[in-house]
Amino acid sequence: MRTGDRRAGAAAGRPMTTGVRAAEPRAVTGAPGPVPPRQLVRHAAAALAAVLAAEGDAAADDAVSACYLDLWVCDRLLLRAGEHAPAARHLVPVLLLDGVGGLAAVLGERLHRADAAATEYRRRRRLLVRAARERSPRIWEQLALRPAAIAAGEDRLARPLTPVRHRALPRPLAELVERLEAERRGLAARCARWGDDGTPDAEPDGTVLAVLAEQLAVLTAAAACLDGWHGSGPTAPGIAVQRARLCGALYRLASRLELPLSDRAGTAWRADVLRCAVA
Repeated sequence: MRTGDRRAGAAAGRPMTTGVRAAEPRAVTGAPGPVPPRQLVRHAAAALAAVLAAEGDAAADDAVSACYLDLWVCDRLLLRAGEHAPAARHLVPVLLLDGVGGLAAVLGERLHRADAAATEYRRRRRLLVRAARERSPRIWEQLALRPAAIAAGEDRLARPLTPVRHRALPRPLAELVERLEAERRGLAARCARWGDDGTPDAEPDGTVLAVLAEQLAVLTAAAACLDGWHGSGPTAPGIAVQRARLCGALYRLASRLELPLSDRAGTAWRADVLRCAVA
């Protein structure tokens, strides 16, 4: 993807690695063991910090907000699902790579220079590229076991993403929750029709498995964001900023699933999230 294309994608708040092919795990012969997801979060945070330190006020870019939101999503997913959960091991590497990759547009021509910030950014991004490519294909197989648990009511995705009716939520949060919840209900309905072995009626191929894995992982992340999303403590931002951050995170996830959304759903939260990202 060209730098201009990256800037356009980041400016729209859309992930740049959507689609089955981008999410596909690959077995790498002779490669070292996978980097733990929590460590990947630290690498991504260091890349963002390097860009912010180098660019100063010039870093006030939607790509910075996107990276900040992806970091928050991954933190929530790891907190709620755990570092060893297949959803985390599937989604965290590609989500972080998407956010950090967008920062290249912020660095611009500086990206290829030998200064400390650009060197640090490139080093961290290479680690994320490798982590995304070296995910085990077994992650898909483990995620494919979840439909049986969903059908039996034993999985988080067997329950609504939030007990609050979407009509009672402020805009655009209501729209984002409604779209994601409709996706979850559709998934749960399909799971109920599947056999006891948890596989679709039609013989599953790589594409079916890839779509299923992405959908399960993204909806699990959405549930993690909505479960107890209110922060606390002296460093927690105000409720309006927390709600804006939640909206931005859900927008990023809904975009990965290519769900139809209004312009307001992708813009109403941006100013608050950017201020939080560069603070």
